[in-house]
Amino acid sequence: MQSGRAGGKERTVSYRTTQAIVLSRAEWRENDRLLTLFSPEAGRLDAVCRGCRKPGNPLMAAAELFTWGEYVLFTGKGRTLVHSCQITENFYPLRLDYEKLQLASVFLQAALKVVQPEEPAQGLFILLARSLRRLAYTTLPPRAVAAAFLLHFAGVSGFAPRLDRCVRCGRDLAGEGGYLVAREGGVRCADCGAREPERLLLSAGALGWLREVAARGIDKAGELAGEVPYRLLAEYVGHHLDSELPEA
Repeated sequence: MQSGRAGGKERTVSYRTTQAIVLSRAEWRENDRLLTLFSPEAGRLDAVCRGCRKPGNPLMAAAELFTWGEYVLFTGKGRTLVHSCQITENFYPLRLDYEKLQLASVFLQAALKVVQPEEPAQGLFILLARSLRRLAYTTLPPRAVAAAFLLHFAGVSGFAPRLDRCVRCGRDLAGEGGYLVAREGGVRCADCGAREPERLLLSAGALGWLREVAARGIDKAGELAGEVPYRLLAEYVGHHLDSELPEA
């Protein structure tokens, strides 16, 4: 915190250094951008990145979506500005693959819905950073990475789906498929979900894979034979966020 006088008036400028990921950006004025940053300690931070659209500006890369870095911010006269940034990772390969870029954008949109100003979210920050890294740099199927992200996102956000037993009758679903019903927070067995739309049906293999991902993580869950239930997870998360996630 620094203070001084200008024109006889007291002014205070507060500096903050934090790790953050850029969740959104919007063009502002001729050469500036408005950024929404996600900090694990401070939650959502809205900041102006001045001059970042000028060629050769040192903050150009810091004002791009997905960028993860150590941001130095200062607040004065009610406005927060990006002073500098030491970039940790920009996940550049995401920009070279349309499918990965679309899925990564879903990650950011989901995070934007739950991150609040001055509310720490260490678990979600770690999940987002690791998922972006898997999507950008590993050979794991992109939609499998995205499905795993959404499943764990539901868990850290407080609405993890029940996958082991039927939410209606309590039947053990080991070795069985079922219907993922967002409004009931989990899976109905084949009997209890007989009138649900066919699009909500999870095969036995897909349901077992989701349980493995939830318990052990995608790196240890093994490969799923058949279609990855990404759209079902996106619909489930969108329902609980009261906002449809973008198509991917």
